[in-house]
Amino acid sequence: MPRHWSQAKATNEQCGREALSEREKQAEKAPAPDLAPGVAPDMAQGARRHALLRNTSFSFVQQSSAMVLAILLVPYMLWMLGPERYGLWLTLQLFNIIGLSYLAELGFQGAIVRFLARFEAEGDRAAFRGILSGGFYLFVLIGLVMAAGVIAFAQSGFVDLFPVPPAYREEMRLALTVIGAGLLIGFPGLVIKAYFAGRQQLATTKVWEFLDRLIFAAGVFVLLQTTTDLVALILFEQLLGLVLTIAFALVAWRGSGGWFSLRPGLSAQGHFRGLTRMSGPVFASNLVSQGFNRLPELFVSALLGPVMLTAYQLSTRIPRVIKTLQGSLNAAVLPHIAGLDAGGDVEEREGRRAGFAVKGLRANYLVATPLLVGAAVFAPVLLELWVGEQYRHLAGYMAAFSAFQGLFLASNYCSATLTRQEHFRLFVRVNLALVIAFVAALAIGLERWGLGFVFGALVISGAAMFVCTLIVFRLAHGVRIAALMRAALLGPVCLSSLLGAVLLGPAAAALSQQSWIIGAAALAIGGLLYTGALWRFVLTGAEREQLTVFLAKASRFGRKAHV
Repeated sequence: MPRHWSQAKATNEQCGREALSEREKQAEKAPAPDLAPGVAPDMAQGARRHALLRNTSFSFVQQSSAMVLAILLVPYMLWMLGPERYGLWLTLQLFNIIGLSYLAELGFQGAIVRFLARFEAEGDRAAFRGILSGGFYLFVLIGLVMAAGVIAFAQSGFVDLFPVPPAYREEMRLALTVIGAGLLIGFPGLVIKAYFAGRQQLATTKVWEFLDRLIFAAGVFVLLQTTTDLVALILFEQLLGLVLTIAFALVAWRGSGGWFSLRPGLSAQGHFRGLTRMSGPVFASNLVSQGFNRLPELFVSALLGPVMLTAYQLSTRIPRVIKTLQGSLNAAVLPHIAGLDAGGDVEEREGRRAGFAVKGLRANYLVATPLLVGAAVFAPVLLELWVGEQYRHLAGYMAAFSAFQGLFLASNYCSATLTRQEHFRLFVRVNLALVIAFVAALAIGLERWGLGFVFGALVISGAAMFVCTLIVFRLAHGVRIAALMRAALLGPVCLSSLLGAVLLGPAAAALSQQSWIIGAAALAIGGLLYTGALWRFVLTGAEREQLTVFLAKASRFGRKAHV
């Protein structure tokens, strides 16, 4: 066995022991504090773990389904609409509730989730209902303001700011007007989702999101058989959002046991000051995320046009979907870690939080790194099989964006573990500076150097953000950077990436030359070797044992289902 592999294996076996200080180890073993009146500590801890596993599992299944639907829908829409009209569709999506319009919530949704999770853990139903009701009517107001703003923009400067061809100008104005009207229900719907997240019922939210994507994909497939009118597609999307929001609001009300109420006048004034203070850092965090996810699309659309926006979307779609799938592991992190912060002395809380944060970061990279490495190595083949040979030239962009997503992953996870205002302030200050520098670079260099400049700027910004995230992680959770590197990054990132590039490279080269039989054989052999190497040299003994138990249970479940 090569010596450096043995050393890497030994390092990974020791990561769980070296990541935490002695104080943190002892605190991790301590029982969880009482989170609700009359609930024993061990029962509360078990309930939190059960909710974490349940919510993570549902989130993973939902994101996997969404990934499949997205991968299938993009080439179909591209084929039916063409690159220019598909780029115009993407431009419209920038103003949707899942686009830049989301920033108008000003961080209140994330703050509401944090407060609801805390009050649910403490059993404070009155405060919970007050925050929920007040937040709902606040978001109704935000929806009204944003709807008016987007509709006014649609009728005024929209088609002048963006290079919309004259033949499509009226269609685009009307389509954006429909999107603006949809914000009236989109923003209040965010509070309904916050209710499910705050009560650790993320499974319900994931069912909601799965139905939304499934019905939307089916509807688009049917509509494009008869029309390519963008207004019809947008109208169907907004009506679907309205129906699902009302349906799941009823689900929340009927199954809440008295926790769900939108009745005006519920008093929670004493908590709204803290909510407002927390919303600022949450908004800054959202601004960072949207700055790197959506602002490049905005600049590409406005400065390079819809065809180049289509190219950017195709280059980033698969790595973005992979990171979204990986992000399902973080869906239940915030309410869970809020529960860890709900009681006990300071030392116990910090120890539990630090232990959970390190394990979560390691789990994220264990899952995400092989997928992102695969996307980078097989980029030419994936693009050819997915959307056609004419898009193979985007492979370098896809590889660069895969690297950026790997760097950005640490920042996203770190954000999910920060429940306190002081931690958020540490996190967002440097990241906001990076976003400002990134936007300035796009404004100066995008038209001159083209699409490649965007991806170069993303990778550089991602590297800087990664370093800053490690520092914030150290300050917020008290884990030494060297220990964090050994525990969560050395094996899951460095060794995994190296093994993937070496063992999967021959298969990628053969498949790129359309040597399908040789490439398939090399992929099978390389994939088995890669899986074996990850098992032997990256996973710890405890992780191998847990995975073995999980696979055994899955096998038994599969046999029972078959019978």
